[in-house]
Amino acid sequence: MNRRQGLLTTLGLSAGLCQAGAWAQAAQLGEMKALGQDRYQVGRIVVDKRARSFTVPGRTHALGRPLEYLATTPGGMKAYEALLELDTGGSEFNLACILIGLERDPRHIASRHQDVQAPLIGPRVAMFVTWTAGGERRRLSAAEAILNPEAGVKPETVEWVYTGAPISEGREGFAADATGTLVGFIADPNCVIESVSAIGIGAYGSVRGSALLPPNGSAIELIVQAASPTQ
Repeated sequence: MNRRQGLLTTLGLSAGLCQAGAWAQAAQLGEMKALGQDRYQVGRIVVDKRARSFTVPGRTHALGRPLEYLATTPGGMKAYEALLELDTGGSEFNLACILIGLERDPRHIASRHQDVQAPLIGPRVAMFVTWTAGGERRRLSAAEAILNPEAGVKPETVEWVYTGAPISEGREGFAADATGTLVGFIADPNCVIESVSAIGIGAYGSVRGSALLPPNGSAIELIVQAASPTQ
């Protein structure tokens, strides 16, 4: 048993990853290590299992341009219309979701096949974009970060769910590794997390990001928090 397998066993994930079939075989994972007190590092992601949250660094990327994604990997296929570029891959991001207790809802795939525009099913998550400016720590919810006034959507109406890139089912490899799509809001089944209802469909260019964010290229962190069962 190698060091990575030992850590996965400690986390109680080995069986679950084996059952994941192709994703488990082709998962592209960086260095993994225990940090103590139920905290783990997966590549650049820091996971706090006790708090059911993880943090991943990155940067603002396409602020002010037409957006369809909150976040992609560096050089991802849709990076040109993603607000954030995160320093992680699809498998690492998905594993972090699993570590904080998120599980794909089996009803999601069936509902997506029936109606691609139907509200998505899955465990809820909260996400926040944080950065430092003028010596102060700033924070916006993910919805506040992507929305500008012209988008015509109130941030408090936006909800996010873990979907686990369902298009990966029955395929070799994990879709989000190939496409780089991590978090979207236009009903793209390559994403690991999506908005419950699509945003900006039929009005391309209406979503361009918040003017409160720092300029493109500025360092940020994305925080992903598993919602409590009552949320």
